[in-house]
Amino acid sequence: MAKEDTLKSAKTFTIADAQLSLWVLKKSAGKFSARSVNVTAALENALRNIVVGQLAKTTEVDEYDLLAQTNETSCLHVESDETTFDELKELVDRPAVEHLISSTKQLDNSVGYLVRLRADGQILYCVKRTDDAWIAKKAINVVNVVVRGANELDVVEGRTLTISNSFDFIASGTGILVLRKPAFETLLSYRLTYQNSFENLKRSPQFSQIFVDMAPLVAHVGTNTMHLRRMAVIEQRGHYADAQYMERLRQVNAQKQWGITFDPQGRIIATEDSLRTIMQVLLNHRLYSELSLGTFDVPSASQVGN
Repeated sequence: MAKEDTLKSAKTFTIADAQLSLWVLKKSAGKFSARSVNVTAALENALRNIVVGQLAKTTEVDEYDLLAQTNETSCLHVESDETTFDELKELVDRPAVEHLISSTKQLDNSVGYLVRLRADGQILYCVKRTDDAWIAKKAINVVNVVVRGANELDVVEGRTLTISNSFDFIASGTGILVLRKPAFETLLSYRLTYQNSFENLKRSPQFSQIFVDMAPLVAHVGTNTMHLRRMAVIEQRGHYADAQYMERLRQVNAQKQWGITFDPQGRIIATEDSLRTIMQVLLNHRLYSELSLGTFDVPSASQVGN
């Protein structure tokens, strides 16, 4: 489904008349589990309003990219079969009444919750990553209070949980609208994908042979999520494997004095001072503007013509 069609499908969904169910999500060893929760009419109405409000302010959609970001009114589109969402979808498409929680302890340590809306044969899935209020060991260290009247706080007996006024991603049809990228990637294990991608890249002879020593790069990337994303894009684009690209890089680096050093065989000598530049040029994110006549490092790039 095209990105515009996914956004239109979600925004025109009949939320007011849809059948609603709420599911709490847990994750262990990379596998989801889901249990349904009965909700009061007041909470159900609040959840519908949150979905309506979230979609009303989402007016722009771009294709998902490992380095792309969202703002207050935008989202990113990705096909669900490119993620692990279908595993989660299969769990919450079961009859909710047959999978109700049996005790409040089953809410503890949930990684997220999902609001499922069904109307006219179509389904909207709205997912939110939970905050610390859902973690049992952290709940022990707080006292739950509520405002009584205009100027008085009172203790609330029992456990209180937090329902956010936003969602992290919404699935409609075969597409997913990513509203908050870090939470989306955490829930669907994109970080693990980045780590695996970097491991594959380190083992690639085509990649390792462009360096005298990869150790400084490996240390620089470490477990930093943004660096791992960048390395995943570097692997995906494969400029390092293009001999002509690498030759042009050596030539332009010398002309522009970008500070990357090469050995006599043309291999990159990675240093702490040059690693940021090395990653930018392997991404092809150091670009020249014909308008301002300046060279810029950009967070992401889409080709617009020849």
